[in-house]
Amino acid sequence: MLTAVVLVPLLLLSNTLAQDDTISEIQKTIYVLEHRMNTAESSLVKALGRVAVTESKLQQAETKLVQADVKRVQLESELKDMKNTDTKNSAAIAGLLSTLQGKQTRHIAFSVGRSTSLTGTGAVIKYDKIWLNDGNGFNTGTNHFVAPVSGVYMFTYNNLYHSSKRSHVSLMMNGKKVQGSSANNLNSGFGMSGNEIQLRLQKGDSVWLELYKNDFIYSDGALYSSFNGQLIYQN
Repeated sequence: MLTAVVLVPLLLLSNTLAQDDTISEIQKTIYVLEHRMNTAESSLVKALGRVAVTESKLQQAETKLVQADVKRVQLESELKDMKNTDTKNSAAIAGLLSTLQGKQTRHIAFSVGRSTSLTGTGAVIKYDKIWLNDGNGFNTGTNHFVAPVSGVYMFTYNNLYHSSKRSHVSLMMNGKKVQGSSANNLNSGFGMSGNEIQLRLQKGDSVWLELYKNDFIYSDGALYSSFNGQLIYQN
């Protein structure tokens, strides 16, 4: 009986100690878990901090990209404006150069003569002697002077006539008579008739001389009949 009485407390003590050991192990486990959780939380906080920093950097980068894109658009617009300005400036410079070149003094003058007498048909007087044709304004095929440039020109013309025959010469411009010279039985023998005029011509305007139908001008190798013109100044 005594043995049984002694064993019961021992058993109880043994169970108590075992429970204490279990509790201690559980507490240790809880401590370890809590430590791991704290460590994990700390790591998570740090990771979240890094994520926040990364997001902030990303936002800053996106802002810079947007700003860079805006700047790019501005630069493209400025470049386009510069190109347009350069194009306009180039065109303006080309225009000025063309104007300056066009305004440069041109040496335009002609002097032609006729070596034979002529009875008029109401058509252009033809000339077979070319003394001068600077600027190539006088067309030897049509016997018209065609203005190479716009400006003021002076024309003179002279013809030998005989008192027995009428001699009426017209200066024509673009198909219209603008002036003439006439001689009709003024004196016996031969005489000279002629005239001069200054005209403002546009480039391409034509000037020539015509002899009235059945009228007469006399000439020979001495070239009494002549037609002359020259540019005085450009417009």
